[in-house]
Amino acid sequence: MNTGMVKKVRVLVFPCGSENAAEIHQALRYSLHVELFGASSVDDHGRFRFARYVGDLPKIDAEGFDRAFSALLSEFGIDMVFATHDTVLEYLSTRAHQMGVMLVNGDPESAAIARKKSMTYRHFADASWIPRVYSSVEQITEWPVIVKPDLGQGGHGVTLVHDRQQAIAAETQIDHPVLVEYLPGDEITVDCFTDKKERLVWVGPRTRERVRAGITMRSRVIELTDEIAAIANEINRGLRLRGPWFFQLKADRNGQWKLLEISCRVAGTMVAQRARGINLPLMAVQDYLGRDLIALSNSHVELVERNIATRSEFNFQYDTVFVDLDDTLILDGYAVPVTMAFLYQSMASGKKIKLITRHQFDVATTLKNAHIDAGIFDQIIVVGAGESKADHITATSIFIDNHFPERIDVARKLAIPVLDVDALEFFIK
Repeated sequence: MNTGMVKKVRVLVFPCGSENAAEIHQALRYSLHVELFGASSVDDHGRFRFARYVGDLPKIDAEGFDRAFSALLSEFGIDMVFATHDTVLEYLSTRAHQMGVMLVNGDPESAAIARKKSMTYRHFADASWIPRVYSSVEQITEWPVIVKPDLGQGGHGVTLVHDRQQAIAAETQIDHPVLVEYLPGDEITVDCFTDKKERLVWVGPRTRERVRAGITMRSRVIELTDEIAAIANEINRGLRLRGPWFFQLKADRNGQWKLLEISCRVAGTMVAQRARGINLPLMAVQDYLGRDLIALSNSHVELVERNIATRSEFNFQYDTVFVDLDDTLILDGYAVPVTMAFLYQSMASGKKIKLITRHQFDVATTLKNAHIDAGIFDQIIVVGAGESKADHITATSIFIDNHFPERIDVARKLAIPVLDVDALEFFIK
């Protein structure tokens, strides 16, 4: 497809170093409709992911933040902003219109209601799915209960207390504590999308089977029951929403779902929906462009398992990548995917690619049999017996070879970075 005439939507993710920022990046990075930017107030993981990255913004409570953020929006011509933290979303919701940008799910009233659990519970007080809320310890008649921060998210700061003394002690340890009914049952997250017409386009419930630091690492898609759908629709009618959002439910003693919290931002484990073909961040871009949306899911995907991704960077300027052939580029007759990915990424950033090998057969035939185009290499060097690969490698290069004696020889003679295949994953963006 010729994309030359496509006007791209300039999207900013802020802050961009979190897990949900990484999900937005992955969801939008290959879209022909999007030019993606990342910004943060601290130097974080975002600089490894976002090719267009700004890492020195003031924090939102700093005096100069509004001026600096507005300048950034103007400099890069930003059209849309995804705020990845609830407090940031609430803060920007009252300023985005003046700054001339569309903040995804940026209605000020809805952002304020969702940010505080006390406001959420009051706003939907008549709903059967709101847990019982106690105004004071003296009001509690049934133990145990939960004490949690009004501004918390996930399980941060949540304390189970079994009597009046424990409750009073917990209240002194938590900023703006909220006392709520204890819910002993299963916990789920429900990912949703509301379009420009306030139509609920997607409702996708999923489990929280393994949680680390509040982030769901293992999630299973579950059936959308009438009960869950009714709660989603009631929330959608009660707030002004546009874009991806989610809410969390927990079952009470009778197995009835009760609300834990609502959030107007993207959740990191919304990747579970994207794995099913439902790209919620991209749907927000399409909605911004005024298009009518249809959710088309892949029902054969049921489980998502996440892990921590590690990225590194070179403190070394280089213009050429030298790569070995046997067991580095090709293993058991097939191209090594991580090596190929790194080479193509290097080519896209303007690096020269040179193949250097002691291969004893015809190199062109071996490449062809592995379905590798020899044209990706600027030069193919076949090294003879007794020769050092270092004699053919320049000082402004990096060297990839699975064979340790080759790497140590080049490292000692040239003092350049030498990498085994397993290390390449750290440098793939």
